[in-house]
Amino acid sequence: MTAPASGLRYLVERPISPGSLLEVAPGVLWLRMPLPIDLDHINLWLLRDDEGWSLVDTGYPSPRCSDVWNAVLGAAELEGLPLRRILLTHSHPDHIGLAGWLQQRCGTEVWLSTPGQRMARIFAGSDADDRARNTAHLVALGLADAQELLQALGRQRHSDDPYPLPRFDHAASDGERIMVGGRTWDVIETWGHIDGHHAFHCRELQVLVSGDHVLPAISPNVSYTFAQQGTDPLGDFMAGLRRFAALDGDPLVLPAHGRPFRGLRQRATSLLAHHEQELQRLQDGMNGELTPAQLTPLLFGERLPGFHRVLAVQECAAHLEHLVRRGGAERIDGSDGLVRYRRRRATGGDALGESVYPAPAARG
Repeated sequence: MTAPASGLRYLVERPISPGSLLEVAPGVLWLRMPLPIDLDHINLWLLRDDEGWSLVDTGYPSPRCSDVWNAVLGAAELEGLPLRRILLTHSHPDHIGLAGWLQQRCGTEVWLSTPGQRMARIFAGSDADDRARNTAHLVALGLADAQELLQALGRQRHSDDPYPLPRFDHAASDGERIMVGGRTWDVIETWGHIDGHHAFHCRELQVLVSGDHVLPAISPNVSYTFAQQGTDPLGDFMAGLRRFAALDGDPLVLPAHGRPFRGLRQRATSLLAHHEQELQRLQDGMNGELTPAQLTPLLFGERLPGFHRVLAVQECAAHLEHLVRRGGAERIDGSDGLVRYRRRRATGGDALGESVYPAPAARG
């Protein structure tokens, strides 16, 4: 979802070229990896780790990305030192996709949160029950052609995929402190974009590797998926933004997409305001009992190609579920299997109060 930034202070005027390396802080290298999807790049971060390197995220499972890695692993900037550990922010394919391949090639450990490991297996798409639940969930949200959309995505992204899931060596958790090259990095677990998303914060360097949770030019997708049924992804996402806004100092933010920047508090506040506006737009536009698919044009317009419709409808549903928890809407589970929502004005006219949904930690 587009959420333009203003007033941020970028580290560089232009992004580095794909496959090149740039030191952005002592012992921290930026690697920009091309992606063979609409979002055309991902930023990976190499942290000097004694006699080797720790890597944050890996790139998409495609020959284009593995070819870049074949060149980078011999780059002079790595000083001939091995890749020792992979710290994954989360389990979306552009982040975890080459973890198994790199593990087999380099013998690295792979770290990912316990919820992230569960989501990684779902994204692998090998469980027929999960596929059926996903299709049924999307149909209930109003996407009658969900099966066709998902089949098209499968043909596009996963046919003859030779890249395996990694072996997970450690499940990092919120508040854990990781020693990398004599420096402490704090794990910050935030939910909403996906279960068990991790960011890594080094107070000594004043650096935050933010993953997808805080991006400089867009808001990441926040979806109400079949795996999130009964939860409040948008409430979780907004809680994570408030947590980042409360960090001390003005850390250099290393996002998964876009350029490194300073102005974390400002960006988190701007993203919160953006989603409040989207919530209000939805509530104001609810005339009658409507499915998320029917309400999605209020947020994303009428014309969305292919799988973008799936993401948009799930994000609309995440906003609607949050409205329900804040008293601004009512959910109706129809006898026809469709989920619909209607506007509800709270007493006193304040429909958008704070969510009372429990934090992820309270849900286990």
